Amino acid sequence: MKKYKKLTENIIIYLIKKLKDKVEGKKKIMKLMFLIEHYDPEEGKLTKTKSVGNTFEIYYYGVFSREVMECFDKLVKEDIIGGEFPIKLKKEVEPELEDALKRKIDKIIEEFGNKSGFELEIETLNMLGIKPYEKEKYFGLEVEKII
Repeated sequence: MKKYKKLTENIIIYLIKKLKDKVEGKKKIMKLMFLIEHYDPEEGKLTKTKSVGNTFEIYYYGVFSREVMECFDKLVKEDIIGGEFPIKLKKEVEPELEDALKRKIDKIIEEFGNKSGFELEIETLNMLGIKPYEKEKYFGLEVEKII
């Protein structure tokens, strides 16, 4: 398994643990994972530099990563998290993350954690300069080419 996939799984677990019952679905996890990957909370803007290594593209519901979805599905299959709503941990697991990454994730949770998946879809598209009704024009385009 690639190193970033295990890291992605640990971040998903950390998000669910920190947000408790505020994860209404996969969409919210996906948008938060995008922000962890490309948002600099100190600067308040997107960066091309990746924090984890997942590739995001514009898809039906905004930013999407096949790698993140694979990791999410693996955690559901292994019965570590539930796939039902709200998404919760089914096993007590302690995610292994470096302190600097935890601090970044905590800042992102503080700034964006109370928003719904739909609100995050709109906000992340806006950060990329894409109006929700325009996303079809960018369908399949990697976000690094947009940032």
